[in-house]
Amino acid sequence: MKLLLKSPITTLIIWGLALRMVVWFFYGHITIFPDSEGYESLAKLISSGSLSGYDGTRSPGYPVLLALLGNPNILLVALQMGLGVYGTVLLFKNLKLLEFSSASSLIISLLLGSLLHVIFYETAILTESVTFFVFLLVFNILFNGYFEKKSFPLDILLGFILVYLILVKPFYIFLPFIIYGFYILKQWHWKTLMNPKIIIVILPMMAFLSWSYVNKLNTGYFVPTTFFGYNIAQNCVHFAEKSSPKYAEIAEIYVRHREKTILEGKDVAMSIWSANSELQAKTKLSLPDLSALLSEFSKETIDRNPIDYLKQVTVSWSDFWRTSMYWNVDNFRIKAATPTFILIWDIQHYFLKFFKIAFLLNVPLLLYGFLKNRRFSDEIVITTIIIAASVLQAFSTYGTNSRFSYPFEFFMVIVVLLQVKRYYYRYRK
Repeated sequence: MKLLLKSPITTLIIWGLALRMVVWFFYGHITIFPDSEGYESLAKLISSGSLSGYDGTRSPGYPVLLALLGNPNILLVALQMGLGVYGTVLLFKNLKLLEFSSASSLIISLLLGSLLHVIFYETAILTESVTFFVFLLVFNILFNGYFEKKSFPLDILLGFILVYLILVKPFYIFLPFIIYGFYILKQWHWKTLMNPKIIIVILPMMAFLSWSYVNKLNTGYFVPTTFFGYNIAQNCVHFAEKSSPKYAEIAEIYVRHREKTILEGKDVAMSIWSANSELQAKTKLSLPDLSALLSEFSKETIDRNPIDYLKQVTVSWSDFWRTSMYWNVDNFRIKAATPTFILIWDIQHYFLKFFKIAFLLNVPLLLYGFLKNRRFSDEIVITTIIIAASVLQAFSTYGTNSRFSYPFEFFMVIVVLLQVKRYYYRYRK
């Protein structure tokens, strides 16, 4: 251990590279999902220099990486693996900032950096690896005394990091407001309501509104993504038949595909996508126009059935706390290795599940401690951001909700370990 601690950064880099080489040797496969095609399409448009006529289904943060690399997926996977290795180093630095010992920080970083789903996300054309890395950067700045520092260049830096995060996934537009809100509460005085740190809100909002305007020009709808209506419709899947007569035709098609999906044993949350082709054929609408219609359908259906909607939100919220593996398990280059990887992931999956449950059980204790001591700890900041993400995603969509929790999983573990450490020291005293 002493040898490893002499150069922990080197240890983490060598370990991270070795793990990824092993995974690539046995897997040897770039994983393409339905979402991947949208990123690839936008990347090609960005490379061409024109977004004219784009359907607005994706935001540009992730496709621009693919475009800058010249569009070969293998380079994007290599970049994601590089970010993954450096992400483990950032994790180590974050743990040190949170006053873990060098030995503890190294062990935790090695363990968390060895989780298989982290590496397999890097082999997929999906945004999760990049989003996770950006969150590591954001928390590194926050843990390094950001709320106490008065540095406009640092505010600008954080602002642009948040801009990129919002362009990768517009859902995270809430994050700048939470960070700014914590600064206001920590430095409370009416004069602090407007201060230079508000730039971390202004820059991301400008990016969010600018991309929405680009979509307005191309599709006629001022939205960050034209999947907006589909996402809301997913939350109506279990009570779509309770819509108004005005949308009877849409409801009938939706319900029929829902029942078909259930009979086939597929994910019921994806029913609206199964129904998409028939809905477009029936309505003769483009994807952006149909999405707008589905948005109207969903809002009216939710207004008529608030209890059913809240039940669905509860299901969506509970799915946030699941842990998913994104791989093509049947496509390993060396088939004999598949059972071993499945076994390792089964063990790691329960490891993560334990910490997610422990994190949720810890939330009331954190809240009680905050109300009692009126002290804004790092755990409070992390927990507030995670709980906000879990609630907002539950209200906005139903489907692959566990992907929303992936960028926060390491931080859930950190919060639990921080609390264990604090209680341990109190016990010793």
